[in-house]
Amino acid sequence: MLSADPIHPSVTRKSGHQYFFHDKHHGGGTSEDARWLDEVSQDDEFSIFDTSDWHNIADDQNWLYGLLRSAEGQLRLLGTWNQQVATFPFTQPGVAWHGYPLWPLNDEAPPNRQGQKFRPSKAVFEKMQSAGLVTARERKRLIKGDHA
Repeated sequence: MLSADPIHPSVTRKSGHQYFFHDKHHGGGTSEDARWLDEVSQDDEFSIFDTSDWHNIADDQNWLYGLLRSAEGQLRLLGTWNQQVATFPFTQPGVAWHGYPLWPLNDEAPPNRQGQKFRPSKAVFEKMQSAGLVTARERKRLIKGDHA
C-alpha cells in the first residue's frame, strides 16, 4: 500500500502531465476498486501513461489507455483481475493524472466491474494498433475480452 498518493518525479514527454499513484488502486481501497499488480512497478505504471499520452491513445472523453509488454514481447497482466489494459481518466490542465487497470479478462472482478461497459471503444484499440502497440490479432482479442 502506498501512502499520501505520491507523484512520479517525471512528467510525460509530450504533454508534460504529472502522474500520481492513487492509494486506492494500490491496495488502499475497497475490494471493488481496480488494483495494479504488485509486479507492476511505479516506473512501469508511469511508462504506460507516458506512452498513452505520447501516442494520444484517447477516447472521445479524452481518457487515455495503455498497456505494457514483457521483456519477451508479450502483453503483461496489469491488474488483480487479469486486466491487460489500463485507463487514465481525463483531468483538468495542471492537475496530476492517475490510472488503473481496466477491462477485466475474467469473471473474478466484482459484478459492477464486469461487462462491455468497461471495454474501451474499438477506436481506442485501432489507435493502439496504428501506433504499433498491438498487433491486429491482439487488437481483435482485446476487443472480445479474450486471453491470449
